Amino acid sequence: MGLRRVIPTVFAILTIEGAMMIIVPIVDIITGYVPSYPFTLMSLILLFTGYVIVRAGYGGEISPFEALVVASIVWLLMPLLSAFAMYLDFGMNIYDAFFESVSGFTGTGFTVIPDVTVLRPSILLWRSMMQWIGELGVVVLAVIILPQYNIMTRVYLVERGKLTPTVITTAKMVAGIYFLLTGVGFLLYVLGGMTPFEAINLIMTTIATGGMSIYNDSVASIVARTPPVILPILLFMILGAQNFGDLRYLITFRLGTLFKSGEFKAYMLLLALFSGSLILSLHFVDGMSLSSSIINGIFHMVSGSTTTGFSLIDLGSISDVSKALLFLGMLIGGATFSTAGGIKVFRFIVAIKNLGWSAARMATRIPLSVRRSVGTESISDEVLTSVLGFTALYVFTDLSLAILFSAIAKTSFINALFEITSALGCVGLSVGIVSHTLNLAGKFVIIAAMYLGRLEFIQFYLILAYLFRKKVKVIA
Repeated sequence: MGLRRVIPTVFAILTIEGAMMIIVPIVDIITGYVPSYPFTLMSLILLFTGYVIVRAGYGGEISPFEALVVASIVWLLMPLLSAFAMYLDFGMNIYDAFFESVSGFTGTGFTVIPDVTVLRPSILLWRSMMQWIGELGVVVLAVIILPQYNIMTRVYLVERGKLTPTVITTAKMVAGIYFLLTGVGFLLYVLGGMTPFEAINLIMTTIATGGMSIYNDSVASIVARTPPVILPILLFMILGAQNFGDLRYLITFRLGTLFKSGEFKAYMLLLALFSGSLILSLHFVDGMSLSSSIINGIFHMVSGSTTTGFSLIDLGSISDVSKALLFLGMLIGGATFSTAGGIKVFRFIVAIKNLGWSAARMATRIPLSVRRSVGTESISDEVLTSVLGFTALYVFTDLSLAILFSAIAKTSFINALFEITSALGCVGLSVGIVSHTLNLAGKFVIIAAMYLGRLEFIQFYLILAYLFRKKVKVIA
């Protein structure tokens, strides 16, 4: 592995975070506060370092293995730098600042700040920006902005695939859709009754399926004040969890092509099925009124399944049945190539369909060739193996971390499973265990889950690749 290639690439990508940080002191000045010196200094250091590295040039194209290393390092350094800035800015505990930053950049939305309403507008905006830029992917912007495309392309492919013939055009398309939805969502939020400051913060965390809010009760107080705004919130949570390829068809009004997407149709069906189940559970098991069950059932299942993490009520007070239904929604998550987390709907469909494919082969005495497909997409042996391996790893990790977290946090297994699934899927819904009162060991278990979930176990594969790189025999 060439550090002369890895280190410059890491710092070049961190230039994007430096550009983001300068917005904090600018907002401070606009809102009448003393500009943040820690954020200003951190921004200038990152921008200067990135400029020097870009001007000096890179040490050659990085390998796929080095791209994995870069992605893993970047997603640790970004929250670490943010944590130092927050610690120096308003004296936040460094561990809590790191937790908050990991939660932000991974698009999870957990918070360990006791009262977010006491924060300056610039810091509230920074929390929202972490989610917005983190879920778009700093690498997407790096591909567009930085000239060293041949290197950034490798890193980009670690996080996302290609929807167009080239990575550059795909990155531009993704960013264009993201910016468009953010702008339209901002207008609809304002029309729905939000203030401009509420709207800009919440549309960033909605379209990023992040879920952080500028209020302690998530979006409950906003919806209570202006009920119609719940509709655009629901709409943009669902849009944020869609495959960017399907969003392209939606925006260009190619609805026929959109409805041919197996993942899109399955996702809408699952969302309707799970929402209906949660409505019934809240009404018959939890004893909510029918109207409250419908509102809370639809809203929280959409919030959980899209991995956004907004809430209207205290989820710690609902029954284990309702928690289990939300757990299933969070476990599956959103669509592939979206800002959502979880196992992903496409993988879930393939895993379920594989039961039928296997049963068909077992039910006949003669060799049977089964045509495997999801919608119009054929499923090769390689894809099937990858999907089943990832799904097994995801579920095993989820259960293992839940057992560990249950012991550390001294809570019931269902509550621990809920919190870990929320962290691993980068959701942010909580039954109240994850908070500023959680012990340090518990916080680091959640940090590990968020970090693993954001990069879909790239770190795990990286370790395996390092351990077995000399033991694998290539057969020509």
